[in-house]
Amino acid sequence: MPLRILEYFLLLIFLNCPPTGLQAQQLTGIWSGKISRSTAQYSGVESVEIQLFQSGKRLWGHSFSFKDTSRFVLFRVEGNRNKKEKSVLLKENGVPFYILPATYFPCEKFFNLTYSKIGKTEYLTGKWGGVGVGSDTSCFPNEQLIVVLQKLKNPDYPLEAFVGKKFMDYFVTRKNLKSEADPADSFLLAEKISPQNLPDADSIIKERKLDIQRILQLTDSVVHVSLYDNAIIDDDTISVFVNKKPFLIKARVSDKRIGFDIKLTDPAQPIEILMQAENLGSIPPNTALMIIECGKRRYEVRLTSSYEKHAVIVITYDPEAD
Repeated sequence: MPLRILEYFLLLIFLNCPPTGLQAQQLTGIWSGKISRSTAQYSGVESVEIQLFQSGKRLWGHSFSFKDTSRFVLFRVEGNRNKKEKSVLLKENGVPFYILPATYFPCEKFFNLTYSKIGKTEYLTGKWGGVGVGSDTSCFPNEQLIVVLQKLKNPDYPLEAFVGKKFMDYFVTRKNLKSEADPADSFLLAEKISPQNLPDADSIIKERKLDIQRILQLTDSVVHVSLYDNAIIDDDTISVFVNKKPFLIKARVSDKRIGFDIKLTDPAQPIEILMQAENLGSIPPNTALMIIECGKRRYEVRLTSSYEKHAVIVITYDPEAD
């Protein structure tokens, strides 16, 4: 192992150790999700994972932003929480460790988040921004920058060993991380220059990983959702839940529309649309085309679910956004 990498690895282990006697706090844990940037011509998501420790109002840990093993950035992160306001502020700082193409530079990000809970799932949602390391240039000015994180119940890496194991897997042994995103969507890194009366559904939503596949920020309060089978019709059957409440149960998707409407009322509350695979059809995995219409905007989202993961779209509502 090169000396620089070994020294950095040992430093990370030291920085990663929580103070003795740290009490378990609500936000302490591993948070995983997506950050998104979008314009009228472009939208997409990238992966981010944040290790958080909490003591009182203070938060600290590390953030990992990644495309795959050729584009991976590690920052220290610090911040604070206002429990009464349900607000969380986080900022990346320090010297980043990263693997990037030669023409790319890390983006030092900040996150302005709101805590919420949908059923048993805890979320941090909000906006992000940042500047390129070593410059005062905004990473993506004049763009819609949103973030959604969920607290993992069973993370792949233990909390205390998270940084060390990530570092070994992705920086040292270069573990092959499969990316589900389009290779052109490398926007994470700084570039060169109704149903309210339905019962709670936690008992009928199967225990699977929640895979956030798209984030949308909408400005109209009425949302029309339509679902079709994606490509070949192969008897895919799904259930759809909105904020853990059932909207479609064991519905077969085909070339005929099935759908529902959602009313958005609270800008501070994210809307989680979860698609659960009830079978895998004749051609696994279970896939569906979801069309979301809101005002004059129309979004097409191709979802993939299986017996291991639920497909999730998270909607944030901001009537004042452009």
